[in-house]
Amino acid sequence: MNISALDKQTAQISVLPTEAAHLLEGLEAMRDELGEIADELISLLRGSGIEPPPKPDHVRTEYAGPE
Repeated sequence: MNISALDKQTAQISVLPTEAAHLLEGLEAMRDELGEIADELISLLRGSGIEPPPKPDHVRTEYAGPE
C-alpha cells in the first residue's frame, strides 16, 4: 500500500489488486461493526472491479500433533 498526500485535504492510496481483494473481504466480514464507512469503501472497491479472493476448494484440517 502506498499513500501519497495530494494536498492537505486529499490523499491517494495505491494497492495491488490482490491486497485490495483481501481488504474487500475483510470489510465485508466486518461490515456491521464498521458501519457506513465500510459500505462506502466496499462500493468504491467493487466499482473499481475488485472482487473478494476465491474461496479454497477445501481447507486442510489435519492435526500433526506434537513431536
